[in-house]
Amino acid sequence: MFAFINLIVLISGVNGARILGIIPSPCYSHQAAFHQLWRELSLRGHQVTTITTHPLCDPTLTNLTEIDPTQFFENGTDLNVPRIVMATQVNIALGFREYFEQMADIMDKQFSCPPVKRLIDDPDAKFDLVMGEYFFGGVFAFAKRFGCPSIGIISLDGLSYQYTQAGSLSHSTSFPDYLVATGEPLTFSERVLSFLYALGIDLYVRQYNEIMQQRVVDKHFGRNYASVYEIFRNISSLFLNANSILHQIRPLVPGIIHLRGEFHRSPSKPLPKDLQAILDSAYNGIIYFSFGSNVKFEYLPPKLIEALSGTFAELPYTVLWKHELGFVRNKSDNVIVSKWLPQQDILRHPNIKLFITQGGLQSMDEAIYEHVPMIGIPFFGDQPYNVKKMVSKGFGLELDHRNLEKEELKATILEVINNPKYRNTIKELAELAQDQPMTGIEKAVWWTEYVIRHKGAKHLRSPLLDIPWYQYLLLDVIGVLVLSTLVIVCLVYFLIRKLVRFVKSRFLKKSVFREKKD
Repeated sequence: MFAFINLIVLISGVNGARILGIIPSPCYSHQAAFHQLWRELSLRGHQVTTITTHPLCDPTLTNLTEIDPTQFFENGTDLNVPRIVMATQVNIALGFREYFEQMADIMDKQFSCPPVKRLIDDPDAKFDLVMGEYFFGGVFAFAKRFGCPSIGIISLDGLSYQYTQAGSLSHSTSFPDYLVATGEPLTFSERVLSFLYALGIDLYVRQYNEIMQQRVVDKHFGRNYASVYEIFRNISSLFLNANSILHQIRPLVPGIIHLRGEFHRSPSKPLPKDLQAILDSAYNGIIYFSFGSNVKFEYLPPKLIEALSGTFAELPYTVLWKHELGFVRNKSDNVIVSKWLPQQDILRHPNIKLFITQGGLQSMDEAIYEHVPMIGIPFFGDQPYNVKKMVSKGFGLELDHRNLEKEELKATILEVINNPKYRNTIKELAELAQDQPMTGIEKAVWWTEYVIRHKGAKHLRSPLLDIPWYQYLLLDVIGVLVLSTLVIVCLVYFLIRKLVRFVKSRFLKKSVFREKKD
């Protein structure tokens, strides 16, 4: 296998560039968001090598080589999501800390697996571009290792500090992070929370992540590399999976690219025959229910599962329930449970009436562009923000998993299915979002090849990245103006005081002279 990898790495394809893609997060949603990008780049003649925990495994993609680090470890390469959720419930900063600690350990193992280690150590290995997940600075050490430009990619919208690292303006009130504030406009309490969060995320979370990542870089690349802080700031471009429906409008420098929500969607495929028959015969309609790949039903309280099952039993619809265990106790006949379901193709079926989701971005994107209204039951991460935006935009409703009752769930389901305003709204918003000169994948490919053509994009580098923090905050300007004002005030005060003394002295002299004369 490695001989083939070396062949791809060492020999430049005549029709394209050598691209290394690295997504260290073992979450399927983080990986699947970029499957179409790797596919399209390879089909355009580029020699693409990816380090991924969820490979495409498509033998027709002859220009795509996939290194899966998980096959070298029996355990320890998955995130402990329950621990992250528990930490997040205490506060967001602890949730981030837990996530970044786990990811540093996972990346240490990934970089230690033989194929990746040989890429790092082989002096003849060469790439023209590195594309990496922009949460983790360690992946961009590969760009320095190969002396090539890099592009940051994220399967979500960026956090404020990531926009700042890429050279864009950030403001806690105008552009609050989706993890803490969702109002439009923000209330006073949300503005305070957003400011404190922005301060904490920069002073605590970002720097802690950099410390964790620096240890990974020092161990696997040596101590002669640039700091993770500098590596983060030296990317040529940043691709974000943001769209105008769920994410706010921001001023962007040319190097930051919003790819739109349909960026990751794959072409339509035929459904399995048995599933196609179920969908076609469901004349009353289908409810599709999935909590994605990270929220496991086995960790959820039995009361919640009972509320879900009991409600579904009372509905006149067929329910497709994606459940990681493949079974649910005491389910009714109208409920069909499966470990895996082809979500995108299911949502495309005309009999789908409703999607019940945890509020993951990719899942919501797929439902939006297929005009399927939703009910969101969020748990952590960006899910609460996504669901609240859905409610505020008017194409779905939200429920709280912590106190969900059967009656409330049933009433909400019937409201969204029977009220046409939700489907009409989502259709209108999707059509607005899609009215653009190129698709998200076309935009991603064009900018990728742009960076390759120009061997980087330093000419698009934001001047904000080269301005010291005190100049960015105008502290030197404010200091000079304040000092100048104080000097002028002091001078005026001194002159006025001297003038008053002079006038008083003249007046006293005249008074004394008159008294003597009298």
